[in-house]
Amino acid sequence: MTGQGGYRLINARPSPFGRRVAIALIEKGVDFEVTYDVPWGPETCTPEYSPFQQLPILVTPEGETLYESGFILEWLETKIPSPPLLPADPDRRLEARHRQMLGERLMDFAQALVFEYNRPEPSQHWIERQSRKVFGGVQALEKAYSEGGRVAGDPLDTGDIAAATTLLLFDFIAPAGLGPDLPEFRWRGAAPALTEAVERLDQRPSFVATRPQPMDVDLKATVRT
Repeated sequence: MTGQGGYRLINARPSPFGRRVAIALIEKGVDFEVTYDVPWGPETCTPEYSPFQQLPILVTPEGETLYESGFILEWLETKIPSPPLLPADPDRRLEARHRQMLGERLMDFAQALVFEYNRPEPSQHWIERQSRKVFGGVQALEKAYSEGGRVAGDPLDTGDIAAATTLLLFDFIAPAGLGPDLPEFRWRGAAPALTEAVERLDQRPSFVATRPQPMDVDLKATVRT
């Protein structure tokens, strides 16, 4: 990491949203420090920086506060364009954005699914609806990585980052005690091209350096508050 010192990333230990930002910073050679927070905890600092009271948050050397991972990535691509994490070619750029959207929305649906399972009286209808979205998103990503002949990470783009961080978090949820072991999160057997792509990306130094960490959280208590 080089020459762009003074950045501070406020993150949650297992968050794929914050991990995407950290990977982008590393890939762009930006020096940064990480502070971990629990947004719903009694001593959280998150409301001081984000009106949404969500992570991640990036504080620039000039004191500018950035929030929402998609916007942070756009800001980084605009302000620190080299090396690029989006293709210059319009069609390739849209294809990368499509994979980025799929990865981001997949995590949204997975999060909704985990929280619903932890409610006192889960809605089976809601669970089934979110499950269909997760299965559909995985298959859409499988199609994206099995067509066109592109090799994941060559070059790396924001679509690779979003897809891989979400699916690697799926692998992490149950072992880390963040949620139940759901069939919706066992994506590897149903998506061979996607599995190969994610395994390739997971070996990059930026991915190795940002692997999710456990967080002490009682989800059942959280969804009641």
